[in-house]
Amino acid sequence: MGARLIVIDTNFLLLPFKYKINIIKELDYLVEKNHQLVISSRTMDELAMIGKKIGKDGMAARLAMKMIDAAGKGFLVVESSDIVDDWIVSYASKNNAMVCTNDSQLRRRLKALKLKVITMKSKSRIGFV
Repeated sequence: MGARLIVIDTNFLLLPFKYKINIIKELDYLVEKNHQLVISSRTMDELAMIGKKIGKDGMAARLAMKMIDAAGKGFLVVESSDIVDDWIVSYASKNNAMVCTNDSQLRRRLKALKLKVITMKSKSRIGFV
């Protein structure tokens, strides 16, 4: 059996800057199985747009892009033309993937499909909902 896929939403990638959480290490602890982090090409586009802004959001997005680059093969970028949330629901459903997000509307959609969702549990840790 291959690696467990974990799809990461844009807002989740901004956590390391906002809360000083190393999401990659936290996911290693939380998900014991061999896993592959997955993001949409549209998520990369969103990060690039946010990264052009001045201020905390811009800095958070730039840090997220550096983290993705530093992880190298740790992240699989999947080409997508769909709206990010719709792509996440579709991709996670087809691949029985876990999803990391703090978006409550997206969480509800995923839970309705009985998919595993990881979110912020407190300002210092993440966990399953």
